[in-house]
Amino acid sequence: MTDRRTFLCEDFEISYEDTKKGWSMPYSHHHTNYEIYILLSGERLVTIGDITYRVKAGMASLFESNISHRSVGDTDYTGICIHFSKVYLEKYFLPAVVSSYLTCFKAPIIFIPEDYRQKLVDWNAASCCKSPTAYLLLAQILTDLAAFRYQYPLENEISVSENKASGFQRIINYINANYTTLQTVRDIAESCGVSESYVHRAVRRTESLTVKEYINKLRLRHLLHRLESFPYYFLAFNIILVFSITHAQDFQYSVHVK
Repeated sequence: MTDRRTFLCEDFEISYEDTKKGWSMPYSHHHTNYEIYILLSGERLVTIGDITYRVKAGMASLFESNISHRSVGDTDYTGICIHFSKVYLEKYFLPAVVSSYLTCFKAPIIFIPEDYRQKLVDWNAASCCKSPTAYLLLAQILTDLAAFRYQYPLENEISVSENKASGFQRIINYINANYTTLQTVRDIAESCGVSESYVHRAVRRTESLTVKEYINKLRLRHLLHRLESFPYYFLAFNIILVFSITHAQDFQYSVHVK
């Protein structure tokens, strides 16, 4: 699967996300920032490195600097996302102290109590990360997560296997993971070791759509998610809508992002 580097701010940010009808990241990505994603509602399959976890409401996913990660899911979900850089912490704390704060990232998934989740929502609403003393809030959050790691151990309960999918579901999983780059049904068939007719049948029976319709649906949903999550996204990209009604096996992008 493709892995891309993304670039984020060098400071400390908290944001709230509310996504309807689910969303699957089209590729794994990594960045120098540390990231914490607290799932408030819904359920996601989160891949960190080579391991996939079933993450439910109340759990936080922790992504270390430059670790490849991705999440997928088809349910509505809400969450709090925290980004920060090591450089930001080093502005205010000695290296040994910074290292101690980052120990919580040794656990990829941590359970967060309900009352603490509400605190995070309130801190986000109050834009506390913009305060001159925001670094103290971040230090407290990291310290609390480290404590929750031992209070609510989860590691043995949430890792999942990706090798049990049915034949049809394996096709859907492959499309979900590669829909931004697929061009023809043959691409899918050759990668999954099946016939093109099998691909058509798998998508029709599981999604009640043609292959082209399903891929275009994923691409449109991806674009809408980007526009909702990043309000200035449209300033950086030229978006051209192209709807093709011919060539059933030709996956012309419903949305081209250049």
